[in-house]
Amino acid sequence: MTKEEKQEKYRKNREKHIKNRKTQIIAMIIVPVIGIVITLIVNSAGNSRQAEIEAAAVLDSMSVGEFAGQNANGTAIYTGTVSAVDPVSTRRKNGDYIYYHHKVEQVTKVYHKESDKYDTSTMTLSDESDTCREIAIDDVILPYAAFKNLPVYGETSNEGADNNYEKTTFSYTPDSVDGSFFLKCKDGKVSSASYYASSDVAGESRKIYNSARIIMWAAIIVIEICLVISVINTSKAIKFNGEKASGR
Repeated sequence: MTKEEKQEKYRKNREKHIKNRKTQIIAMIIVPVIGIVITLIVNSAGNSRQAEIEAAAVLDSMSVGEFAGQNANGTAIYTGTVSAVDPVSTRRKNGDYIYYHHKVEQVTKVYHKESDKYDTSTMTLSDESDTCREIAIDDVILPYAAFKNLPVYGETSNEGADNNYEKTTFSYTPDSVDGSFFLKCKDGKVSSASYYASSDVAGESRKIYNSARIIMWAAIIVIEICLVISVINTSKAIKFNGEKASGR
């Protein structure tokens, strides 16, 4: 490659890096703007849910069925236990469940001396899941799909050698769940039941939306830091290629 060809190559590289830096700078501006827009949407949704919860009736002397019958499109908070009417089970595990997901994978690790690294391959041996069809809440029976955010617990275990083993993942919702449920009624029937772990439904809902904002902005900060580093590195590459293109 002649000197002129090398200089042309560096010149093209410099132009490419200049375009990349422009894109990175635009992204640095756009990402926070997107974050602000999403924050406004989350705030609006959070305020709307807080207003609904504050307006909801707390069921202590009235059953869920009675409330729905007397408040065709009302909202209420029920604290108690919900249970699967037709719990599901798996032959691989003892117990009854509202929901389960059982997955077994074969994990193989092969060491490569040249690169001093392991290549990991995973093959699914079995993957099964199921849910009950109906869940009883007080004196009302609702379809499984009407329940939102039911807790899911998980277990993971490995069997075999470190470089060749079976990985079993089991996630589930037990057949009975204690908690508080934010109920929405439509046309005299309960249309949805959102689960909360504590009786302080308003406080827990507020924490959920606050956590969502914190996680989102933490991610945005990480992205911005990565973009700043990328712009700095790209600027160095532009300077380097510029010097080489000019023959220095």
